[in-house]
Amino acid sequence: MKNMKVKLDDIIDALEFINDGMDTRAYLNPVNNDIVYINEYTDISTEEMEKIYDEYLSLPSKFYIDEYSMMEEFIETIDDVGIYNQLYMSISGKGAFRRFKDTCINFGIIDNWYSFRDSKYREIAIEWCKDNNIEYTVK
Repeated sequence: MKNMKVKLDDIIDALEFINDGMDTRAYLNPVNNDIVYINEYTDISTEEMEKIYDEYLSLPSKFYIDEYSMMEEFIETIDDVGIYNQLYMSISGKGAFRRFKDTCINFGIIDNWYSFRDSKYREIAIEWCKDNNIEYTVK
């Protein structure tokens, strides 16, 4: 069967989903481009799991995505020293993601953060597709 093109937005959605909390992994079926999600609560047989590991392509894990580094990179784009300092203070310690987001909201730059983050997810998705010789469409 000929490999179809995967929708880039489907890969981006999968990356965002696996990065959002639970220790979930995503795998792309290279035949039909379906994405399956596996975590400790997934009810799947050993044989099905082995098939996924052997035949499907693993998408990048949340550790590879590293949204914390994205926040640091975003902060480096801020010219206003006061905002820059507040953002850097917000990302230290427990609760860094929530404080960072709240700080962005307080300074009216949350849309800038979301645009920056979205472009990073897009870069990761494109790089993954290229590394795995997966053709993709943008719509």
